[in-house]
Amino acid sequence: MLLTVVRQFFVKQNIDSGRIVAAVSGGGDSTALLLALSDLRDEGFDLAAVHVNHHLRGSESDADEAFIRDLCAQLRVSIEVADGTLDADAIKHRGLEAAARDVRYRRLREKAGSDLVATAHQKNDQAETVLIRLLTGSGIAGLRGVHPVRADGFIRPLLDVTRDEIESFLRERGVTPRCDRSNEDPRFLRNRVRAIVRELNAVDNLVAVAEQAREQWPLLERAIDAAEPAAAKGHWPGELWLRQALLQRLVRRLDPDARDFDARRLAEELDRVTRVSVSRYVDLVRHGDALLLERRRETTPEFEVRLEAGGPIYIPEIDLTIGVSEGLSGRGQRFELPTGAAPSFVVRNRRNGDRFQPLGLTSPKKLKDFLIDRKIAADRRDRLPLLLWNGEIVWIGGVEVSERFKVTTAPGGMLYEVWMEGSGAEHHSRLHRGTDQGSSA
Repeated sequence: MLLTVVRQFFVKQNIDSGRIVAAVSGGGDSTALLLALSDLRDEGFDLAAVHVNHHLRGSESDADEAFIRDLCAQLRVSIEVADGTLDADAIKHRGLEAAARDVRYRRLREKAGSDLVATAHQKNDQAETVLIRLLTGSGIAGLRGVHPVRADGFIRPLLDVTRDEIESFLRERGVTPRCDRSNEDPRFLRNRVRAIVRELNAVDNLVAVAEQAREQWPLLERAIDAAEPAAAKGHWPGELWLRQALLQRLVRRLDPDARDFDARRLAEELDRVTRVSVSRYVDLVRHGDALLLERRRETTPEFEVRLEAGGPIYIPEIDLTIGVSEGLSGRGQRFELPTGAAPSFVVRNRRNGDRFQPLGLTSPKKLKDFLIDRKIAADRRDRLPLLLWNGEIVWIGGVEVSERFKVTTAPGGMLYEVWMEGSGAEHHSRLHRGTDQGSSA
């Protein structure tokens, strides 16, 4: 049964060849996924596995890793283990589950490259997700639940398989998966929801809601697209559902981490609103007849940390992890240090009097003038990470490498890459995508 469903998934999604990377935690769902994909290798797929070890449960986490290594050896599947250690500040800012998920997806994508990544979300997970989103007011878009295929290459082949069917499959195969006791911890919302779904036997009904929402979404999205230009200028439609959908879209565009705002209540009260805080970073403000969503300008505190090549650091003030690697891997922006230079750096935000030498110029200029020339918004400038070596700015995060440190064809230079990841990394990288990244070519 399970193998048939997985095979049908690939047929339905028109995936008939290539390399698939299975995300394997050692629990029942991901173990069943690995076994099923291993069986399907004869049908045209190459298979590899990745395990992200968060080291959250001490020796139990190490035992999970050992179990996966042994199983992959038995199946003759190559396995890579990624370090998923969480930063305390990231946990404080995002919560344990969200911080772990963020790190896990980044590590999986790093290991998989351009290959598809299969995760073990199954039918019960889908039902739980729909109920959670109903409880947290996510709107119609959220009711679509877990997507079978994501635009970033993550796929969910077990989405039509129930937890009971997975357990039966593992018994038939004689495999006992690892057990993560945190899955029973009632402090986590999903665990409490899981108990409710199980008690009410509501899996099929909740999954049907997700299917209906996905089927209807293209029609609804056209209406949302048509209403967005006016809403973006502060003029909202009269239909309650459309107001709610627009609020969901526009608020999360300004604050991707916004999750706990009540879009329905806001939609009902729009006509009475003068000013209200919607999320940590977004306000709804009336200007005459227009009611506008505005990202709140917050002062970024000064930060300054030491950074050695090979040892990334997390900077909580801007929610970014930054690292410097030797050589050229294509992961980040390239730069060059003089021969014999010690790869010891400082990462900080801007200070009064900073100067920077842009690519192609023979002398430095005021950093403030450079950022103005590049049309970097004033409220973003204090959040830009600067990489300094020997007191000079080598790199402005996501913008440019200094002329003094660009990669040249001269012999003897020491080549490095500086990279960043985190909730703000994509924004920084979009600031000047396409700008020369430090090469003289």
